[in-house]
Amino acid sequence: MNGKKVMALAGNPNVGKSTIFNALTGARQHVGNWPGKTVEQKKGYFEINREKIEVVDLPGTYSLTAYSIEETVARDFIIKDKPDVVIDILDASNIERNLYLTLQILELTDRVVVALNKTDIAEAEGAEIDAEKLSRLLGVPVIPLIATHKSGIDRLVKTALDIAKGEKKTTPLKIAYDRAVEGRIEKIELMLKPLSLEGYPLRWLAIKLLEMDSAAVELVKKAGGKDILIDISGMEPLEGEHDIETVVPATLYDIIGKIVDEAVIYKEKGETLTDRLDRVLTHKYLGLPILFLVYGLIFGITFVLSTPLMELIDTGFNVLRGGAASILSSSGAPAWLNGLIVDGIIAGVGGVMVFLPVIILFFFMFAIVENSGYMARAAFVMDRIMHKMGLHGKTFLPLLLGYGCNVPAIMATRTLENRKDRLIAILINPLIPCGARLGVMTFIVSVFFSGLTATLVMLSLIMISLGLVFLMGVLFRKFVLPGEHPPFLMELPPYQMPGIMDILIHTGERGSIFVKKAGTVIVAVSIVIWYLSNYPGANINSSYAAMLGRTLEPLGSLMGFDWRIMVALIAGFGAKETTITTLGVLYASGGSSAGFIAGITASLTPLVAYTFLLVQMIYVPCLATVAIIKKETGSWKWTGIAVGYTLLLALILGVLVYGIGKLLGWG
Repeated sequence: MNGKKVMALAGNPNVGKSTIFNALTGARQHVGNWPGKTVEQKKGYFEINREKIEVVDLPGTYSLTAYSIEETVARDFIIKDKPDVVIDILDASNIERNLYLTLQILELTDRVVVALNKTDIAEAEGAEIDAEKLSRLLGVPVIPLIATHKSGIDRLVKTALDIAKGEKKTTPLKIAYDRAVEGRIEKIELMLKPLSLEGYPLRWLAIKLLEMDSAAVELVKKAGGKDILIDISGMEPLEGEHDIETVVPATLYDIIGKIVDEAVIYKEKGETLTDRLDRVLTHKYLGLPILFLVYGLIFGITFVLSTPLMELIDTGFNVLRGGAASILSSSGAPAWLNGLIVDGIIAGVGGVMVFLPVIILFFFMFAIVENSGYMARAAFVMDRIMHKMGLHGKTFLPLLLGYGCNVPAIMATRTLENRKDRLIAILINPLIPCGARLGVMTFIVSVFFSGLTATLVMLSLIMISLGLVFLMGVLFRKFVLPGEHPPFLMELPPYQMPGIMDILIHTGERGSIFVKKAGTVIVAVSIVIWYLSNYPGANINSSYAAMLGRTLEPLGSLMGFDWRIMVALIAGFGAKETTITTLGVLYASGGSSAGFIAGITASLTPLVAYTFLLVQMIYVPCLATVAIIKKETGSWKWTGIAVGYTLLLALILGVLVYGIGKLLGWG
């Protein structure tokens, strides 16, 4: 461990793990994937008395049985990496269910401190928890917390460090099963002793083998214990109530019941705020309209507030361009260098960074709604619609996240347990226009349409994308990835006031993805587009860009597109934001925003502009999204399907819309 202390945060989903992680580490975080796994890994650090402490946020899980990647990752880290202390976070308002994971953790390690979070919510709901008594019963320290207010965090850190350094000893509760099961456990432990089992506790492993845990079986098989597995499978089944599949959880819940009876007093409570809100927000008839209202507010506030900021950034980059051009000219820089820096790099990055407010504000609004607890209700309300697609209600959350950026949205499909559901969610996610595409759409719509017409045009595009999401979801479920609709099981956490630190960190993480892309992929694409449009001759009509565009112009003409539009669509594959940059280079007169607007309105009709917006909203995902699809599916086949079907869909709809528009005389 390189001398530093390592703390692991464990707990069920929605217990406040991320809030505690953020309170401990602030902005000093790293987000990636666990080695070889498509599960997000969050690491951070903080310092105390000049000592660096690493904090690892384990995936949220309800148990440590290998039914999911998250469960396997969490238990393997505790066993193999041996963190100096495990901070097990309990939701005080849901303590009975949370203790199931606690007892499983205590079977793996004695270096545990329990963080009893959301004590304020528990008290409001009439639960009075005796933390000292709970500590005596579990045999480990129990620290009451209100993480959103950072209440109890300092005491938690001190206690965890005392355990990590060996200055505080624990005596974890030992779980005893009935005599028949204990006899089997002891017998299997003796069988396992000669094997090299990577530090796994023999008693715990014996229990998992009795449960025929797939990961435990594979571990013993690799260690040369095939004969042991044969002997275990040859054991006579335990009779009736001794059936191992029921006796282990039954024993744990029996112990939990006794702990709760001793340590928790439930007072008679009235209707809580959560109960009152849920009666309205999850109502059979009101739930969906309210969801669309919330959905509309997120977009409305995002676009209203982002417009002046976008104009400010655009003005700033225009000033920067003018200043750079003046300096380069006065210093005698060659024309090609002036053009590269001013019209290529600065104009390219500026044309993209103008969309940063849209991205930041969307994720800021999304984080507020998500941290309040409402997003779980959104999934519940949407389950009826997702059910018609053969998908789980939770699929809605990654789709909504796609309006900010498809990359983190596709990563968010990790919350779906069923692989087929996850693949379908990944495949249909690119049909949701991300913040960059929405920025392009907003700009082009404002150029060609105005007033109510502009609003209706934008709304029609959004509705078409949602219709395509539904259609393709049904088709993928029926013909490509058939399967039964999974039951809707999802926790509805209590509503809470979102923590400002959680919101800022969440927003910063998502915004940084965009900024990094602007500083890497987009700069590269901007340079390439500048070069292609300026060489081999000074006239853009004889440039490499024109040659490339004209080879595709026959296909584009079916949709009313000239070669410039085709080049912009090609550039958009690198990053959707560069679509505007490319159009600016190819249509602009004099290099200004006004020149671009004059040039594009003179060249395109409103029908062609609408067709272009539709195509660019649907066709192939950007390079970063394609890369994340490959990473999350682990398959070039599914990546190829995602690229191929969106390209074909965009072509078909583009031809249809343009053709019908011409027939109706809109051309």
